[in-house]
Amino acid sequence: MPLEISDDEFAIVIKPLGYTGDGNDWQGDVSTGLGMSTECTIPPSVTAHLVDIATLMSAFLDVVNEYPDIYKIVADRRDELMGFLEDEDERTRPTVSKDGNVYTLDIWTKTKGNA
Repeated sequence: MPLEISDDEFAIVIKPLGYTGDGNDWQGDVSTGLGMSTECTIPPSVTAHLVDIATLMSAFLDVVNEYPDIYKIVADRRDELMGFLEDEDERTRPTVSKDGNVYTLDIWTKTKGNA
């Protein structure tokens, strides 16, 4: 799907590295780039800040390789911002329903063994 960058817009471009088409050989490495509209009227100081934000987002990928706990923190925040997690109480309160001898667990239900 081609994307046209409108006036005064920036885009972060992510491309998988080492991807040959079947997806099984991809190791998760990506290259990142930055594109901007040809008709940009944003002042240089704002443009510099946008480039700073984009490069920080790109550097995140490198940092989480060294500090995997950061990935979980950011993923949790993303889920919260996107509404995947309704609120703190919903995340910590497991839901279990029973129909006959079948128990249905939600994603937050703690299990042990072969549940």
